Amino acid sequence: MTSEPTTFLFSGYARLPQDVSHQAMYKRVGVVLEVDDAGAVVACSTTLMMTSADEFFQRLLVGRNVLSERRAIEALVRYRYRGHSQGALVSALHKIFEAVDQSPLVLGDGAAPPPGAGHPGAGTETRE
Repeated sequence: MTSEPTTFLFSGYARLPQDVSHQAMYKRVGVVLEVDDAGAVVACSTTLMMTSADEFFQRLLVGRNVLSERRAIEALVRYRYRGHSQGALVSALHKIFEAVDQSPLVLGDGAAPPPGAGHPGAGTETRE
């Protein structure tokens, strides 16, 4: 039996600007990152309504490291993501970075999982 690599899910939300088409519906944009135990982004999604915008954002972040490349990630989003939601996406990323700083990725084993957590079929793993 092969064990799955340990990953962590982080989310951040920020208020959308008034001139964004989906602001009336959602008011906020959400960003979710799945990060491996070395800090690399393995998956990413947003609540952006336009598929091409969400996919573009994913391509910018997947493979980047939330531990060692924070400034580069922010600079990349500011430089290449030219949509109206840019500032909200950056703010959501800042919230994710704060959550990372409070996670086992930074705090180490002091935030160890409960027995059986992370093992498929153990009954303690939850998914969002």
